[in-house]
Amino acid sequence: MDKIRVMKESLPFLFLCAVGGAIAGFVLGSMEHIFELVPGLIVLVPAMIDMRGNISSTMGSRLGSAHHLGLVDKGIKSPVVRENIISTISLSAFVATILPILYFGTSFFLPYTVQLHGLLVIYLISVLTGLTTGVLLSFISYFAVILSIKYNLDPDNLSGPALTTIGDVITLLVLFFYAFIVGGVLL
Repeated sequence: MDKIRVMKESLPFLFLCAVGGAIAGFVLGSMEHIFELVPGLIVLVPAMIDMRGNISSTMGSRLGSAHHLGLVDKGIKSPVVRENIISTISLSAFVATILPILYFGTSFFLPYTVQLHGLLVIYLISVLTGLTTGVLLSFISYFAVILSIKYNLDPDNLSGPALTTIGDVITLLVLFFYAFIVGGVLL
């Protein structure tokens, strides 16, 4: 592949990713009152963000590779696309159910005691966030690859950084939403 083409395609998106990272930081900074409402949620945030970025960018890479092999020509009806969407949502749900368990295990090293009620709140927030972002980012990943193909861009140059940043922002917004709803109702 031509190095100039990679730079032309990647550089604008990397700049947008830097802006998106700043937006994610702004969203995280505005969540201070939610962290007071749901103590211990701050421990879950890095894992949730990392999970979403890794899973959605991996899906984008797999779909980009499938495109180069000619396996996504049928669009959403393609078995490869459907299997990737299903596996991405399933993996998101699985990891989102494991994270609160890991949180509980590491909470013994925190300066406060985690009560069972607080663990239930963290668990609900994690699962709801994982499922919602799993569905949203699966389809965003699919459309990002399809749009890059439509505009004659290599999806491999764009999907990784773009989906990671989009995943960060969306995950924080969804986490913020569910923490506010679940934390406000159950606490």
